[in-house]
Amino acid sequence: MSKNEKVTENKEQTEQKVMTKYDRKVQKRKEEKEKEKREERISTAIGIVVLVALVCLVASFPIRTYLATHETYVVINGEAVNKVEFDYEYNLTKNNYITQYGSYLTYFGLDTSKDLSTQMYSDTLTWQDYFEQMAVENLKQEKAMNAAAKAEGFTYDTTEEYNTLKETIKTSAASAGVSEKEYVRSVYGTYATMGRIAEYVKNDMIMNAYYQKLQEDNAPSDDEIQNYYEENKATYDSVDYRLTTIEAELPTEPTDLADPVEATTAPDAATDGTAATDTAYQPSDAEIAKAMEDAKVLADDAEKTVATAGDAHENEQKSSVNYLISDWLFDDARKAGDTTVITNDTSHCYYVVAFEQRYLDETPSANVRVIIPNEDKTGEEILDEWKNGAATEDSFAELCKKYTQDTSAAENGGLFEQVTASGMTEELKDWIFDSSRQAGDTVSITIAEDATYVLYYVGQDQPEWKINIKNTLVSQAMSQYVEDITADVTVEDPKGKLNYLKVQAEESAAAETAIAETQEITEEQTAATEETATQAQ
Repeated sequence: MSKNEKVTENKEQTEQKVMTKYDRKVQKRKEEKEKEKREERISTAIGIVVLVALVCLVASFPIRTYLATHETYVVINGEAVNKVEFDYEYNLTKNNYITQYGSYLTYFGLDTSKDLSTQMYSDTLTWQDYFEQMAVENLKQEKAMNAAAKAEGFTYDTTEEYNTLKETIKTSAASAGVSEKEYVRSVYGTYATMGRIAEYVKNDMIMNAYYQKLQEDNAPSDDEIQNYYEENKATYDSVDYRLTTIEAELPTEPTDLADPVEATTAPDAATDGTAATDTAYQPSDAEIAKAMEDAKVLADDAEKTVATAGDAHENEQKSSVNYLISDWLFDDARKAGDTTVITNDTSHCYYVVAFEQRYLDETPSANVRVIIPNEDKTGEEILDEWKNGAATEDSFAELCKKYTQDTSAAENGGLFEQVTASGMTEELKDWIFDSSRQAGDTVSITIAEDATYVLYYVGQDQPEWKINIKNTLVSQAMSQYVEDITADVTVEDPKGKLNYLKVQAEESAAAETAIAETQEITEEQTAATEETATQAQ
């Protein structure tokens, strides 16, 4: 070892030996300060990242709104539809469906309080998929209808109707205790404002007005209505008949005709000492046959008196008559005084029927004006105000605009045309269709504590059967029209937003594969048959 090396080694050893306790304490403090500085730098860096994330989140709100109002969501017939317009149509579709089928939604398995994308409408589609599909169909119809209206030069001033809608939204928002902006978003979509959806709302109004015009243009003539009736008399005719039902008395405990019962070791009582649960006795086929045989004797006897003793059924159409007896009653060969006994094996009874008459009910419909009083006036107070005024139909219409709860009917003075007795409460029906009713008659009718109607009788209109046939023919014509104008309307989903289209594509591909496989199997079987035939020769 050289001298210099030894000196160096001795120096290092000396330095290590002179490292005091104080020196180590100072060194530790130094290390801790450096650690604190490192942690501070890390915390600062994390804070910057979080701040950037928050800034991006806040900034994304206007970005998402911009995309919703400017970016193409789907393309209908070559026309770009943004998110705002699609959501507007989607929510209208969904809300209309829920309103129409509200009491049946639980039977459909739909819970509107939960995410629709997690609830199945069918084996392959969720409820969200279903409503999106309906929304697209409605958009197709709207685009095609508005294009047709424009091509025809049809115009419609939406000012009054649009202002009425805004007032309705204002009132509804106040009733719900929310701002108008919040209400609009809740009804029409997250990005909806009255300004953004104004164009779509007005387009719907134009389309509806044009649709009504087409309905009027396609209204059938009296000859067309009569011809349709002649071809479908059984649907619109009514019958009067009498009916007696004879029920078979099925045994409630075993008889001599009961099926043999195998011996069992099951106890008569439950193991805990309580009595076993009783179940209704199920008669054997032989017991049922005997009970039906006995009931047939009674039914045959009842047929002799059913024409006078049977329960009277008047003015019933085929759709409302028990299907087991409807064909007999509406047989063209039926004549007054005919009787019959018809078996109902499912319910174990016999229907004893006597036919009286078949006819076309010519009872006219009615035109009436209706006020459903709001909280400002009672029905009698409204009538008193009307009687103390001009007491005319026009003045009644003005009171309707002023006092009725039915804002949709207020616009036309509460006028309801071609009202029929079907589905109407007895109180209203009895007053409106009283044979002594005269134009100008008025009344206030309270059906329940919160159901009051103030009526003004305008006069008679066409009978119900004509109205029903007219509506059927117009509906058929309009369905065909809509089918024709939307047949070539295309739907494009450039960003893959519509899941139902993916499902349809997958199902279509699967069907094509199945067809191809079936065809291949058929061809193989044909080839095998031909080969077998050739070998046999």
